[in-house]
Amino acid sequence: MVTNIHHMFNTFVPSPPRHALPIGEPHQEEIVDHSRYRIVSIPKRSGGVRILEIPDALLMQEQRRILGWLYARKVAPSPYAHGFVRGRSIVTNARLHVGKRVVIRIDIKDFFPSVTAVMVREALITNGISAVDATAITEICTLDGRLPQGGPASPFLSNLVAMRLDYRLAGLARHWRDGKCSTSYSRYADDLAFSSDDRHLNHLVPAATRIIRDCGFAVHENKTRVYRRSARQILAGVVVNAKPNVPRTVRRNLRAELHQAREALVRGDVPTTDLRRLRGLAAHIRAVNAVAGVSLLRDVDEVERLQLARSAVQK
Repeated sequence: MVTNIHHMFNTFVPSPPRHALPIGEPHQEEIVDHSRYRIVSIPKRSGGVRILEIPDALLMQEQRRILGWLYARKVAPSPYAHGFVRGRSIVTNARLHVGKRVVIRIDIKDFFPSVTAVMVREALITNGISAVDATAITEICTLDGRLPQGGPASPFLSNLVAMRLDYRLAGLARHWRDGKCSTSYSRYADDLAFSSDDRHLNHLVPAATRIIRDCGFAVHENKTRVYRRSARQILAGVVVNAKPNVPRTVRRNLRAELHQAREALVRGDVPTTDLRRLRGLAAHIRAVNAVAGVSLLRDVDEVERLQLARSAVQK
């Protein structure tokens, strides 16, 4: 196993020379080559756009090698992180909060841009990476002194940075009301969740907000939600009232889109919807609700067969 990050790149990747990132420097604008990133805007389901900064092929390869190097050294996020972690998902995140009297969701504002180069370097050192290697990794994996949303190592590094936040919030949950009411905590990327049978759990929000700010993040206050059992409790797109499930409206809308596509093909028209998107959504539903997801995937298969048959006739 390669034990030194510099040795790894000297051996495998013919990279251009780099300057050392000054320790404690809050940004690295002087050394960033912006031509190595492609900017892509994608629409958000909630409105607005998400900006992705995608590294070029060589830098992408370098960042992926760093990710593998960190995995080989058994560097891992906290047990409370469920996003971007092997073996964990929105479903494992949801299971922790099923059937609770009160569920709270808190959203971190601008999660990736909030993770600075200094935070990345400190998190790496805290996890046993040498200062020299931590500096090199930080230089390669950050842009303008922050994590780019679009780099392959960014999700993993964001989880490392959030470890301190996770342990502090888990401690808050564990000791809530002197531990008299069992309270669960988890995080899926920028979505933080607490749940308990304590009907006063909403009083925990101010303390959680203080911890989040103390750890260098900001709360998207208009997205904070307190769900009680009488209402639909939803975390990271998964309903958790009785069992992990996809909201009924999502399944209904997908069936409607598939029906419209099927009808268009029967009439001899071209469907206006993107079948790849519908297949991805059906696969997502299957991950949460196997029975509903398998049924919807069969419907996608049927529409695709009709589309192929129509294309063959036209030829």
